[in-house]
Amino acid sequence: MINAFGLNGMGSQAAKLYREMPNNLRDHVSQICVLNACSHAGLLHEARTIFNEIS
Repeated sequence: MINAFGLNGMGSQAAKLYREMPNNLRDHVSQICVLNACSHAGLLHEARTIFNEIS
């Protein structure tokens, strides 16, 4: 679902859905998808924030 939002230019919705996910369900696939969605939508600050939470 996160990837679908990203592919359709809905980066904000992808980030919102990612944030609503329980931490134990956030895997490397969902992390890559949300970063990609933020990148394509131009949400640099949001992408950096999520990246820093991952690292």
